[in-house]
Amino acid sequence: MNSQASGGFPETISPGAASCAGGPGASPLDADLTTLAGLSADELLALTADAAGVLRRAEAVLIACSNEVASRSDRALGSSGLAARHGFGRASQLLEQVTGVSARSASRYIRVGALTGQRVADTGLPLPALFPRVGEALAAGLIGMDAAEAITRELSLAAPRADLDLLTAAEEALVGQATGEAVSEGLALPADLVAGQARLWRDALDPNGIEPRADEAFSKRDLWVSRVAQNGVVPFGGKLTVDVAAKLHTLFDAMLTPRTAPQCLTEDEEQKLHDTDAPGRPKDSRTPGQQRADIFASMIDSLARSGDVPTISGSAPTVLVTVSAEVLENKQGTGAVVGVADRIPYSSIEQILCDGGTQPVGLGAHGDVLRLGRSRRPFSRRQKLAIIARDGPTCFECDVPASGCEVHHVVPWSHGGETDVSNGVILCWYDHHKMHASEWKIEMVNGKPISIPPPWVKRMPYFR
Repeated sequence: MNSQASGGFPETISPGAASCAGGPGASPLDADLTTLAGLSADELLALTADAAGVLRRAEAVLIACSNEVASRSDRALGSSGLAARHGFGRASQLLEQVTGVSARSASRYIRVGALTGQRVADTGLPLPALFPRVGEALAAGLIGMDAAEAITRELSLAAPRADLDLLTAAEEALVGQATGEAVSEGLALPADLVAGQARLWRDALDPNGIEPRADEAFSKRDLWVSRVAQNGVVPFGGKLTVDVAAKLHTLFDAMLTPRTAPQCLTEDEEQKLHDTDAPGRPKDSRTPGQQRADIFASMIDSLARSGDVPTISGSAPTVLVTVSAEVLENKQGTGAVVGVADRIPYSSIEQILCDGGTQPVGLGAHGDVLRLGRSRRPFSRRQKLAIIARDGPTCFECDVPASGCEVHHVVPWSHGGETDVSNGVILCWYDHHKMHASEWKIEMVNGKPISIPPPWVKRMPYFR
């Protein structure tokens, strides 16, 4: 094997190293996948690189074949077209069935094939490919589908208004970066970096097209939220413009920074922690995606409480949850939430009760309304500001800004707890949920909140 550099990394990786896994001249397709753990670092990386090379060659064949299938399935051919003869309306549908790939992948193969393969004029005469250098690199297995698509997609947007010589130069430069020929150290750029370079070339070749492209992108913005839950979660998604996405990422990044050190405690607070044998808070076990989801939930709550939000029938936007008195009394069961076709557990109901308002409704045996009680007022804005002044500008448990947090009753309202500053604490959506759905508790010591872990946490040696 090759010698190792002083830093512990190999100076080079032998092109034939992967062959060690399956014998001299062996194809990566012949590798015994059950013995990967026994390969050296050089052999493992070389086998991976060789397999990627095989994939690139296979993608080149698929792209070329897809282009030919699409050509033979042209709508002008009618029922005699290749796809139509096999009972498919489009070439992409035929490719999906033949190859087993997704509809998106089939469309990508056709699109890249049309831009890199030889064309035929209406007269039947052959025409050169729109991006011949990309096609050559594909055929040679030097670049893969991702890089080829990035180059052809971005340059196609600039092509109608770009100088032909400059467009050719851009294609050559990008192919050189994707293959490593144009990089001083000879290392090819990954597909994502190639895409970034292609966007720079696109804007340089067609500066007048920047605003029209931005307008087109703006028209594609979208957001959807399902009204049907799947296993307790509601799917949603969409598309944001670049500037809005950047703001959202910045907001997430700001709220996902490591927690600051805890504030100094008084002697009484330290004694309380000592008496309860409370360990330091465990490391946040949430995934980054779960943390972003919790931040998004806090953003929604914060906006809903804002005085700038339009009202609905004279009231702030309010989620209506109906729950029976029996569920509230027994503290178990579910409630129906208006707007989504699913029910929520009591722990979620209790969290809503804690920060929101309730209005008792008396129902008859047949579900008819017999009486409508008086609403219970949650913590007021002034009370929340007073609690923030006492505990600081962030969630009691983490660094989420208090403006996006909820106010939790330390002694539950259902247990006689008052809606008073002395019984309130600022919690982000996640920590508020944790307090209602787990054994974590909060107690007030000298007028300030202290987090009390459940007994099983205190017994764990790795939390001490």
